[in-house]
Formats: sequence, C-alpha cells, structure tokens
Amino acid sequence: MADAPKKVLLIDDDPFILDLMAKQLKAKKLEVISTTDPEKAVGLVQTEKPNLVISDIAMPGLDGLTLAKRLHEDPTTRNTPLILLTGSDKMSDVEEGFASGAQAYLLKPVDWDSAWTKISELLAHS
Repeated sequence: MADAPKKVLLIDDDPFILDLMAKQLKAKKLEVISTTDPEKAVGLVQTEKPNLVISDIAMPGLDGLTLAKRLHEDPTTRNTPLILLTGSDKMSDVEEGFASGAQAYLLKPVDWDSAWTKISELLAHS
C-alpha cells in the first residue's frame, strides 16, 4: 500500500496567493488544506494534523507571528513544522519569526526552487 500523501495547511488572507501556492504543492502530490481565516488555523492544525503549516505573517486579526506562538505553546501542535510567508526581508522580522516557533521563512514572491528545499526538509522530518 502506498504511503498517504503529506498534508500541508496554507494560511493567507489573499485567496489568489492561496490558489497559487496550492497548485504548486498539489503538483508535488501533497494534500493541501487552506484557509483565509487565521482564527481557524489552530483548530485546523489540531483536527487535520498537517505535516507542515505555511502561514502568511501580515493578516488581519490574528497575524502569522501570533499564530506561530499559539501553535508553539500548545502541546498538541508544538511539533508541527511551520514556515512563515512574508513580503518583508527585514532581519528583525525573520528573528521574531524564529523566536515565535517558525522553522523557516519564504519570501513573496516565492522562489519555488529554494522553497522546495525548505519544504522537503521539513516534510522529511514530520
């Protein structure tokens, strides 16, 4: 029996970005769950148990850094790898993301060649 596909949860308030990313991930035979509502993300991680979460930082309501902290503080979700997605390459943002519990960063627009390296590494250990 073949292994089940790895599951990725995408979180971004922009449906266009979600669609583009989902197409890239599905092309690599990954199962994709997505939401534009970051408030639903913690519950989705708990119920869907994705192998990886990719979340935008700048979102209304619950931003990606706060989401990362919530996931990292919850014993049921703390071991779920998280990649933060951002349009900012400011070192302070990167440092804050890692301090919040993220394992990697992707800059918008996403360079999929380098992104796959990060995504593959995290999925291999999930």
